Amino acid sequence: MESVLEFLKYNCSYEERKKDIENYLNKKKSYKTLNLVVASTTLNFSKNVYTIVPGGMATSGGRDTISGDGTVLFGYEPTATIEQEIEEDGYEHKKSIYDFVFPTDKENSISLNEFPSFAIFFDTKTENYYIKDFNMGIGALMKVKKFKIENNTLINVGANYLVVCIEKDKIIVKIFNNSILENNGQEDKKFITKEFKILKKDFTLTIGRNKKSDIYIEDMMMSKVQSTIKYVYKENSFYLFDGNIQKESMNGTWIYILNPVLITDNFVFKAEHTLFVVNVVHNK
Repeated sequence: MESVLEFLKYNCSYEERKKDIENYLNKKKSYKTLNLVVASTTLNFSKNVYTIVPGGMATSGGRDTISGDGTVLFGYEPTATIEQEIEEDGYEHKKSIYDFVFPTDKENSISLNEFPSFAIFFDTKTENYYIKDFNMGIGALMKVKKFKIENNTLINVGANYLVVCIEKDKIIVKIFNNSILENNGQEDKKFITKEFKILKKDFTLTIGRNKKSDIYIEDMMMSKVQSTIKYVYKENSFYLFDGNIQKESMNGTWIYILNPVLITDNFVFKAEHTLFVVNVVHNK
């Protein structure tokens, strides 16, 4: 757990973190809770709604029912199936290292990571919940309408992943899609690169399956104009918009959650073929 706190940029020990949560709950008569709704999935979950409180997962099937450390860890349990079989044979069942365990089977469990894929955690200073990916395999991505792009931002549109690199007077986009590489006779490469010079203040870049798009991708899961990248001269910043700015796309534009992101009401994110919608509840 100490390593998890380091990833979340908490400069404290695990015991200090638990004490902070305990003090907060002792002072507060009311606080926010989250209802994590499984909106759609290809996996076999035992329930559709999971409740998160400042102390952790209130409806856990993994670690302690309420761990009290203010952190909910998401991941696959590599040995969950094996441990269950041992328990049925009369041996002691080992405690899970996760709060939210993605369903899997014994055949696939042997190759899964033994570190959380992402986490939702509570901050006692801001009294808000945040989400962060750990870059450990599953990948948590959030749906965005407008997003300020940082260097090496990872974007997901349809079946494609794009990495945006920003330099002084140009923007470079790396496109990861096996079918695109094959169609361009570049099967031996991992991605293709497109480079654009920033020559004017109202620079915009369109991404979609319209052949007139600056970045054309033949993918029926994408809209004609799936996303737009716009340079705002006054801020010297790039922004990513879903759709053509005025009209949103059909399947959305998604951003990899590299840095902690504030969870607001109706926050939408996806991980491992599962779409989640988060409802913020103000308890009194």
